[in-house]
Amino acid sequence: MADPNKKPLDHFNEIAHSYEKSTGGCTRELAERFVPLLNITSDSVILDNACGTGIVTDILVNKFGLGKGPTIHAVDGSSKMVEIVEARFLGNKNVTTATIPGEDLGFPDETFTHSVTNLGFLFFDDAQKGAAEVWRTLRPGGVAVVTNWEELGYLPILRRLQREIHPENEPFDVPVGRDWFRPAHTEEVLRSGGFQDVGLQAMTVHWGAESVEEVASSLAQMFGPAVFKEWSEEEKEKAIQLLPSILREETVSLERDGRPCVGVRMKAIVAVCKK
Repeated sequence: MADPNKKPLDHFNEIAHSYEKSTGGCTRELAERFVPLLNITSDSVILDNACGTGIVTDILVNKFGLGKGPTIHAVDGSSKMVEIVEARFLGNKNVTTATIPGEDLGFPDETFTHSVTNLGFLFFDDAQKGAAEVWRTLRPGGVAVVTNWEELGYLPILRRLQREIHPENEPFDVPVGRDWFRPAHTEEVLRSGGFQDVGLQAMTVHWGAESVEEVASSLAQMFGPAVFKEWSEEEKEKAIQLLPSILREETVSLERDGRPCVGVRMKAIVAVCKK
């Protein structure tokens, strides 16, 4: 989220239709990394919490096949995100959707065998209440995964771009509390919600695309309205021209779906909790 004056749900409603592409695929890459840790079977009952466009649900549906996998409840506080998920899995009897905030899930106690909140907690109005809801709705012996960001690889790039155009500007930052970038904070929040068994690990993923130019375009689309807000049209154009050359010094090569890509490293916090 780039605009500090905008509420998270307003932001996500606005970007819902372009979310996955405009975030460089990092959310999906992260989910693909942690889903295998969950040992999900066709008998599992899963909460895809703060589901966004249904990335975790999509990974699970693709793994098991249409109508053959676990029961999945995909919920989000953003109605526009939920509309996308509903349309995406229309006709799949194993997937149900609802517009529900993470702080007030509304499901009965001990409903789920697995609960996933991928990059959602840092946008909750009350993260402790969100943690308590995850704990409450998880069955004894169940597993929850909660992820957050520890390092945003695009920040140094955007700040360097600022220095090139407007060195006097205050360095750009995302409107997320700094505590969220400490792994210990995620653990503290989850323990405050009731979890006693919390394991943390780091995962490196990428804000990427098939070319440097595409990475530059996604960064400009997501963060340009905030970073370039006070700049002249000429300065904005110069920034857009400079961004690919800065990225060439910072990106790494990777592969997605068998295709060569480039990306900026992003370090994620992955908390695996057992009840």
